[in-house]
Amino acid sequence: MASERDVVSAFLGRCNEYARASIARKQERGEKEDIAKWEAYIEFNEHALEEINNGTLDRWFPQQQPAKPPAHRHETDAMEHGERSLWLNAVLSPRPVVVAVTMDNNGRRNVAPLSSLMAVSTAPPYLTASFSIHKDGRHRDTLVNARSTSTIVFNFMPATARGVQIVNETATPLPHGEDEGLLGEINMLDDHPMVLNEAVAAIEAVFVEEHALPQAVAKLAVFRATAVWSSEQEGPEEGLNVLCQHGRDLMTPAPDGWTHRVTKHYG
Repeated sequence: MASERDVVSAFLGRCNEYARASIARKQERGEKEDIAKWEAYIEFNEHALEEINNGTLDRWFPQQQPAKPPAHRHETDAMEHGERSLWLNAVLSPRPVVVAVTMDNNGRRNVAPLSSLMAVSTAPPYLTASFSIHKDGRHRDTLVNARSTSTIVFNFMPATARGVQIVNETATPLPHGEDEGLLGEINMLDDHPMVLNEAVAAIEAVFVEEHALPQAVAKLAVFRATAVWSSEQEGPEEGLNVLCQHGRDLMTPAPDGWTHRVTKHYG
């Protein structure tokens, strides 16, 4: 979520864009009597923007309160499943929500959202994700298909209402072999039947291995990334604005309110 400063700055910038366009239209029509007023309006907004950016107007915006120290310890073993899920999802947030696409041995497509994807190595390029089981004890079709056909594509959704709709629809539990993609009316690229046309980006990968988690029904799967699909020719230094999960079920844009680059890990 953008900060209040960012919202006000963006609004004033749009106001000036409109004002400059109005001046251009008046000049084309030969209507010069109001141009000076529009120019004064732009000058005022530019002055306000300068004071917002240099901190002069900080007092106009609510100051962020310092976080309270994490003084309370909550034993995870003492929690019920729902409470434990709530805490872990709240703290390990936000994280990108991907729509994973796989095919079974009969060429039937499976589409399902996933929020546990994580890059754990860049050389080799390994990803991991955990897969729980259905209430009836069946393993997730995504994992079953990846085991049998190897290929999987992780599609990163745009931070829009449409992106949320795709995630919500494809989360619908359907019997094995039925296509969740039909619920969201999604289309694939002509160049690849598993890359969503509406995705911001996608990672194509192959299944490597899986590991049982001690005392858990979920499986940890390892994938090797083989390709990245993007509309850009170069890797984006600032990251992408992708749909994320914040907390347990809340969808939100990737954080874009403020940034500060860290570089000490380069030595």
